[in-house]
Amino acid sequence: MRKIGLVILSILVFAFNLKAQNIVHLCVGGSHDFGIPLTAGSVYDWNIQNSSIATIVSGNGTEQITIDLNSIGLFKLIVEETNQDGCLGYDSIIVEVHDLPSADIVALGPLTFCEGEKVDLQLNTDQTLFTWNNGVNNIVNSITISGNYFATVTDNYGCSVNTNSIDVLVEENPNVDFTIDGFCVGNPTSFVNKSVVDSSAVMNYSWYLDNGAILYHDSTGYIYNNIGDYLVSFVAISDISCKDSISKGFTIFGNPEANFTYNPFTISTLYPQVSFSNTSLNASPVLWTFNDTTTSVDESPVHSFYDPGVYDVWLTVEDDNQCIDSVQKKIKVYYDYILHVPTAFTPNDDGNNDSFGPSGWRMEKYKAYKFIIYNQWGEKIFETTDFLEQWDGIGAPTGVYSWVLLITDELGAVRKENGFISLIR
Repeated sequence: MRKIGLVILSILVFAFNLKAQNIVHLCVGGSHDFGIPLTAGSVYDWNIQNSSIATIVSGNGTEQITIDLNSIGLFKLIVEETNQDGCLGYDSIIVEVHDLPSADIVALGPLTFCEGEKVDLQLNTDQTLFTWNNGVNNIVNSITISGNYFATVTDNYGCSVNTNSIDVLVEENPNVDFTIDGFCVGNPTSFVNKSVVDSSAVMNYSWYLDNGAILYHDSTGYIYNNIGDYLVSFVAISDISCKDSISKGFTIFGNPEANFTYNPFTISTLYPQVSFSNTSLNASPVLWTFNDTTTSVDESPVHSFYDPGVYDVWLTVEDDNQCIDSVQKKIKVYYDYILHVPTAFTPNDDGNNDSFGPSGWRMEKYKAYKFIIYNQWGEKIFETTDFLEQWDGIGAPTGVYSWVLLITDELGAVRKENGFISLIR
């Protein structure tokens, strides 16, 4: 019988060669390979004394096996080799399975805090060989950057364990800024938040006006009723008290006074053109509105009102401080009623004065129209409701005829006209 030298293998690699009764120190929870040099034709029988500590999971019968280390303690690993001639050899080794080192980390302060602050993480262990995952080798690790932190601890037997991990969130401090829009007395002044803040932060904003008012909004506004210089302070505070503030001064200006004149004062449908002149002080027109769907941005426009009625003309002006004022004046356009009815006509087909009917100004605007002609016995001989249609006198003898004209003009006024017409052949 010959003794076979036993070769102990760590996971995947041959680690060292040991003779009988050497003790190997390993760590619980792992899998390890054990083996001896292969002899052609040999069969190998592996056994574990105290199998509650370790279990052969593969390779028995061959020169290399894999063992799971299930719990701490000592066990003896024995291998027996039977070569092709039936000769036996054996060897053994003692394995001590050690527990993993005990270690944990704790936070010595809040885990969420503002940029520029820190939290200390403390490692609790009786081992002296350790390192944090951020490369620190101190028991207390001062953290200033967001991340997940843990330590790896190794004992004298080479058993290592990762501690529990702790998440740290460092919130960026807000970088506050705002713009101001609107500097005119009696009109809204807007304070618009332009701050850059941490996307994960819950922010609270406060605006402190120098008249003692406090406004609580992201962006806000205020109406100043007196001209002068003012100061506003803006403060941003997150839900974990990360804070920044800024103050800005500004001036509230008076508003311009809009005014205009127009000429002529009397306007009618015959003379509809009006000249407007901006008489506002230190302000330029922004918009003229004439209440007839038309507008102008000229300094002093000329405008024609083609229909009778009352028009609300508005002028809006703006000064150099972008303060605005408006003024409105009523422009009345009178209706010119012009009508002509001849006293005679000659229906002789000579192309001159061959028909009879009224003519006038803006007759197409009439809301109603009726023209009637009677003979000397009061009989109706012609009637029309079309202002373009005239009496041609066909079949009527020379004589004097009476006529009646009934109209409702474009303003809704009912008018009645009558007279006589001489038919001459």
